[in-house]
Amino acid sequence: MQAMKDLSYSPNPHARGLRMARSGTIAMIVPEINSPAFLPIIYGAQKAARDRGYLMILGGLGEEGEDPQLASRMLASNHVDGFLISTGRNEAEQLAAARELEVPSVLVNRYLDAQHPHVVLDDLRGAMAVTEYLLSLGHRRIAFVGGLSRFLGGRRVAGYKLALELASIAFDPALAVESGYDRQGGEAALHTLMAAGDPPTAIFATNHLVAAGLLVGAQKRGLRVPQDLSIASFYDGPIAELLNPALTAVAFPLDKLGYESTQMLVDLIEGIELRTRSVTIAHDKIVSRGSTSALNQQSSAAFHRLT
Repeated sequence: MQAMKDLSYSPNPHARGLRMARSGTIAMIVPEINSPAFLPIIYGAQKAARDRGYLMILGGLGEEGEDPQLASRMLASNHVDGFLISTGRNEAEQLAAARELEVPSVLVNRYLDAQHPHVVLDDLRGAMAVTEYLLSLGHRRIAFVGGLSRFLGGRRVAGYKLALELASIAFDPALAVESGYDRQGGEAALHTLMAAGDPPTAIFATNHLVAAGLLVGAQKRGLRVPQDLSIASFYDGPIAELLNPALTAVAFPLDKLGYESTQMLVDLIEGIELRTRSVTIAHDKIVSRGSTSALNQQSSAAFHRLT
């Protein structure tokens, strides 16, 4: 041990991999590498990989021409021991491709079936928490803006609907607007909502980028946030604090999502029996900032005049 210390020796993972028939490398595939939500997830995954003695390479599906065979191509060109997979818009194809991989894989905030290992956020309760917070401020016409059909969107819409139901408020389909997950979608959704006969006084956005689009759309229409319209979002982090006004958001330990997913994957690679193939991570809290306020009848009247 002293000789190792004196010589600054560290094991060569590639040499060790030859002996163990493993490379000591895992790959993570995400829809967008530069997404604000994925940065802490990637950080947590990298930390866990380092803690377990593995290297991690990263692949982004991208918004254009998403390739469901990306993992297979990475496996062919890089000797990797397993994959962390978070699908994009072509979710069904990408999940089907994940099932066919010849190495272990763990889904990161995605779901295929009960047998395929996955780590997910408690999107349903997180969405309930955001909606209940807006209800506590006196809002009754609350919109949901985000992806409506994919795994995440379905869970968040379900949580939004359940919170309304528990408050004895009927769900209005006109208030659930498809935006995808980008800023342009958020801005377009704002115009759709404001064109309706009875627009909302509060909006729950599925992420920071959609919320930013809502803020831009509101500004273009002369709406003041939060005096005329409250906006709250899924996820918290530095971006939420930098928006103007700063964004109210539900906080999740996103780094823990990446960390736990990697721990599960390495256990699979090393033949360690999993205690569970399904891990759900709860939200921490609602972080209240300047984008939301209590419903004020005078402001509400001004809001309706503007729209």
